[in-house]
Amino acid sequence: MSVSWYLIQAKTRQENLAESSIQRLGAETFCPRFQSSKSNRRKNQIDGKRPLFPGYLFVRMDISNEFRKVTHAHGVLRVVKFGSVPVVVEEKIIHSIRARDDNGLVVLSSSSSLKSGQIVHIAQGPFRGFEAIFEQALNGMERVALLLKTVTYQGRIVVDRNCLAV
Repeated sequence: MSVSWYLIQAKTRQENLAESSIQRLGAETFCPRFQSSKSNRRKNQIDGKRPLFPGYLFVRMDISNEFRKVTHAHGVLRVVKFGSVPVVVEEKIIHSIRARDDNGLVVLSSSSSLKSGQIVHIAQGPFRGFEAIFEQALNGMERVALLLKTVTYQGRIVVDRNCLAV
């Protein structure tokens, strides 16, 4: 018996239903959530708990025995595959997400130190070495939108926050 973590795509806005249905089958699930907030002109307001990966959750199962049951559980759209092979999620990825858990919510780092219009240097990734203008932090993710300007290209890109050197 080989038990591993797999990525499940839930039907639209049915992560909770898929999670509870799979749990009733006896499989372990993990649907990380974060505390979302929305801001209006006066203040930030707590909006509620939202999935960190909207439309997806992780399931720990023996694929040879539980694949069919899980794929037919209420709220499940499909098991994510590369070609015909279900995607195995490494245990260290699950552990790294769980390490940021605080009372059932994933703690996201803040991009509040960056200000719109601020010049940043991209230190990692495919745009490494470029200078860009910080546009905004993207809600619910550790990603930021930047305006990249080179001699031959000017456009908006989205990169991981940890790729920046301020």
